[in-house]
Order: sequence, then structure tokens, then C-alpha cells
Amino acid sequence: MKAILKRRAATVIPAVAAALLAGGLATAPAAQASGSDGCAGGYAKYTSKGDYLYVKDRKADGRSVFVNLEAASGKPYFWDTFQVTRGAGKSYTWDLDLPEKRTVRIIISLVKGDPYSADSKWTHCATFTSRT
Repeated sequence: MKAILKRRAATVIPAVAAALLAGGLATAPAAQASGSDGCAGGYAKYTSKGDYLYVKDRKADGRSVFVNLEAASGKPYFWDTFQVTRGAGKSYTWDLDLPEKRTVRIIISLVKGDPYSADSKWTHCATFTSRT
């Protein structure tokens, strides 16, 4: 009888330990990344948890904040432009759905005047990278 209990304990305990370990690994959070940068006139932050891009116009200088976001490492290629129109304190958050395991390059620019006109004045503000 003692031999049967020892054998049962020898098989049950490793099985329980394996189940607990597997359950712990299954609920481990995915790696997350975030990055941010800016200047006196504009600011952007990217967070990979949920793929959020936050852009803010920080200064009442008559300029709009433009952000070019590129997730080019892999297919499909992703590129888009996001804009917060003139106004200190205005901000917006975009909920993106980017492919996983990509390097994201974000370029923040300020533009004075109509951004679609040849007379507009563009200024590079900052560039940073992050991971999806």
C-alpha cells in the first residue's frame, strides 16, 4: 500500500507543478514598448500596448503638429500622417492596429500655414523609434 501511495505522489506532484508552470507562462504579459519625444511646439507618444499614438500641440504659435508614423520592417508596409491643428493644449489619441514585431519610426514636424500649400513653412521637431 505504501508503494502505491509513493508512486501516485511521484506522478501527481510533477504533473501539478507542470500545470502551474504552464498556467503561469500562459498568463505572462506580452512585451511592451513605448517612446515619446517632442519640442516646445509639439509632442508625440507611442505605446505598443493597444497601439496608441498620442499627439499634443503644446504652444500657441499658429503652427499645426504633424506626425508621420512608419512601421516598415516587414509586410504589409504601414505609413500614415496624423495632425493636430493649431491650438495650444489641443491633443488627440489614435487607436492604431499595427502588425506585431515591427520597428515604428515617428517623425514630429511643425507647419505654419496651409500644410498643402507650397508657401507653408515646415520645421522638423523630433524623431524617435519604438517597437510594436
